[in-house]
Amino acid sequence: MKVMILADVPDDLGHALMQHLRDFDTAHPGCHFKIAVNAPDMSLGEMQALLNVNPPFAFHDLRRKQ
Repeated sequence: MKVMILADVPDDLGHALMQHLRDFDTAHPGCHFKIAVNAPDMSLGEMQALLNVNPPFAFHDLRRKQ
C-alpha cells in the first residue's frame, strides 16, 4: 500500500514531523519513506536541520529546483 500525504506545516513544527516519521520508520522496518519538502523561504542549512533526526535517515538528498 502507498499512502501520500501533503501537509501544510508551520516552520517551527517541521522538525517534529520529520522526527515523528523517523520514529515510525524505525519502529516498523517494513515501511520506507520518501519525503519532499517545498520550503522556498528556508536556507539550505535550515533544511538540513529539518532532516537532522535521531537515528539519522539512512540517506537524504538536498536538491534545489532548477
